Amino acid sequence: MNLERTHDVLVKVAEFLRKLPDDQVDALLSGEARLELIPKGHRVAAPAGAKKPAALDISAEQVNADLKALNDRAAATKYLKDLKLAKAPLAELAKQLDVACASKDTAAIIMERIVEQKVGRRLSSDAIFARKQ
Repeated sequence: MNLERTHDVLVKVAEFLRKLPDDQVDALLSGEARLELIPKGHRVAAPAGAKKPAALDISAEQVNADLKALNDRAAATKYLKDLKLAKAPLAELAKQLDVACASKDTAAIIMERIVEQKVGRRLSSDAIFARKQ
């Protein structure tokens, strides 16, 4: 690139930067944001990690307490189904309950994992200890 073109590009970048609000300039300076060249007509896709977690209408602590009070898997499954959560909020609930699930898991599988970890394991453990006594 010749000197004149470099100058023209820098003038355009300076004009762009001059129009930015202070918070965006601060984000650039701190490394929280970056400049990127996107040709006209191209779509800008959000980065994969930029999705916000799905909002829950119920607290994970409440769900956890309610599941602890249930003594069978079927009741726990019905309880979760009655919450009528779509896959994204259900996955967020699982995350908040420390239940591991994969992004490819369906809502039914996520629900199954929650039930097994929060109710099923406790029931299995109780059954084992009851046999030993």
